[in-house]
Amino acid sequence: MKKLSWDEYYENFFDWSLSTQKNYSYGLTDYGDAEEVYEVVSEFAFYDKAFATRFVSRALDGGVQFTPDHCLEFAFLIDTPVLSRMAETASPDFDKEQLEEIYSVIYDDVFDRICDRTGINIFDDDEDEPESDECEPEEYDMPQQPIKKPGFFGVLFAAIGIGSASDNNRKQHNGRCNGDCAHCPSHYGYRYGRWYY
Repeated sequence: MKKLSWDEYYENFFDWSLSTQKNYSYGLTDYGDAEEVYEVVSEFAFYDKAFATRFVSRALDGGVQFTPDHCLEFAFLIDTPVLSRMAETASPDFDKEQLEEIYSVIYDDVFDRICDRTGINIFDDDEDEPESDECEPEEYDMPQQPIKKPGFFGVLFAAIGIGSASDNNRKQHNGRCNGDCAHCPSHYGYRYGRWYY
């Protein structure tokens, strides 16, 4: 198998066919800059995700440290075991937003080690909200009392009472508008948002 340095491989990579790219990758003696390796892996992932995963694994064995952004780009293109290795060796460290994105696609124990190393806890809401000593009162829904409906005689007596009250009001009204339009007899005026006769 032909041995190639990374510089030779990367320089000719995009001129080769996919099969040549794959075959020559097994003869690599070293790996280059993480950004260049990322470009090569992106090309492999487009055509063959399984091969891309194996290539990343060999690159990690060769000492390549991908960035958190590279890990997030490969989140659904690289198998979980290799993606977890990428994330654990990533440089620089993940920030809180990146950890929130990578959380569900790598192994839990790897995620915990990254959080311990960075000192970031994505589940800690206290960082964003100031603590308050005062307890907020809890709101309770008061049970609704059933409304009792008046019976036949209640309605009858209420009608008689209302009727006599309205008779009294008619007798007491002097025929001029006193501003209490709701209890005035019909007259020209403005009531309930409209003029009437």
